[in-house]
Amino acid sequence: MAHQDERPGIPKRPLILLLLLCVVASAALALVALERAKRSSPVAIVEGQSGPFRGNVLPEGIDRSPAADFRLTEARGGEVDTRELAGRPYALTFLYTRCPDVCPIIGQEIRQALELLGPRAGDVAAVAISVDPRHDTPEAVRAWLERQGLPANFHYAVGEESELKPVWDAYYAAPQIPGRAESSHSASIWLVDGEGRIRTKFSAGAPVEPADLAHDFEFLLDEAERRQANRHTNLRSG
Repeated sequence: MAHQDERPGIPKRPLILLLLLCVVASAALALVALERAKRSSPVAIVEGQSGPFRGNVLPEGIDRSPAADFRLTEARGGEVDTRELAGRPYALTFLYTRCPDVCPIIGQEIRQALELLGPRAGDVAAVAISVDPRHDTPEAVRAWLERQGLPANFHYAVGEESELKPVWDAYYAAPQIPGRAESSHSASIWLVDGEGRIRTKFSAGAPVEPADLAHDFEFLLDEAERRQANRHTNLRSG
């Protein structure tokens, strides 16, 4: 009679568990690799977006709508005037100098985005509108801008509430409430193109990748260059 192998077989349940552990481990390694790829990529990845921008897709009625005009006091001196910004893409956000966390982060995200643009940074601008007119004096703002290391094309508008409120309302921003430690204002970065139209928005309640902001600035700059070239072509052909 043939000899029978009396070694016990491998139980099925532990084998299934082992296979599941392998699958989970592989998925975890894949996620780690993806995160590393994102961090090493020169242009950050924003998942779930469609179209040319890495910022949010705006709803109909806001996308390409005219940006609000304003003429406000610039904390560094002079004025911030949308008529002078015409022809240049610019970022618009709402800050206050006493903000302990989100506002400094927004300032640094914009600063890094401008640095990533290199020589093209001079062709764009950034504008912060104060949401705390009581405490955002020109002196306080200048000190804040210096601490943040923000360049000359980062403008910070200050003034009385009656002057600032129309811009708050146009961008759905709420003011900083006096006496409250936490800000209730909307932490967003809007992008306006060279034609003065609102094109996209970054919701700054979540971290904004400077590379994404720089990417969208570059798209608007390229778009403006193409538009200018077409105008020259049409003038020559006409």
